[in-house]
Amino acid sequence: MNLTLAPVSADDFEALFDLRIAAMRESLERLGIFNLDNARKRFAGQFDPQYMQHICADDDDGQGPQRAGLLTVVPCDDGRTKLQHLYLLPAYQNRRIGDWAMQQVQSQARHAGKTVWLEVLNQSDAVRFYERHGFVQTGGDSIDLLYQWSPV
Repeated sequence: MNLTLAPVSADDFEALFDLRIAAMRESLERLGIFNLDNARKRFAGQFDPQYMQHICADDDDGQGPQRAGLLTVVPCDDGRTKLQHLYLLPAYQNRRIGDWAMQQVQSQARHAGKTVWLEVLNQSDAVRFYERHGFVQTGGDSIDLLYQWSPV
């Protein structure tokens, strides 16, 4: 499978919102906090195409690259980098695509000497994913956990 990153445009909002819901709905429902209106408002507040990239997968099936996920990495005023979004459509989960995307993030951060931080939904499968990639919990609450990874 060939994986690439492609730019996001303002016209991609609805498709990426749908992707986020597909990726997160089960975890949000597990916590009893799924609300479509709140999810739309939160995503709209974080939607900044200049920092967002489509994760595209080409299975060599003749269909060409397909949108598999979303990756958003945002520079922070404190010198760190925030991994704002790393979502994969359910059909693309558990196929090592997330590992590839994380390698892109960590390689870029290592090259720039920057720490990466993120918020992850408590009790989601993503917690194990981030821990497997060297992220360490630094705080959080009953909804979101804070994690950080340093290139040192």
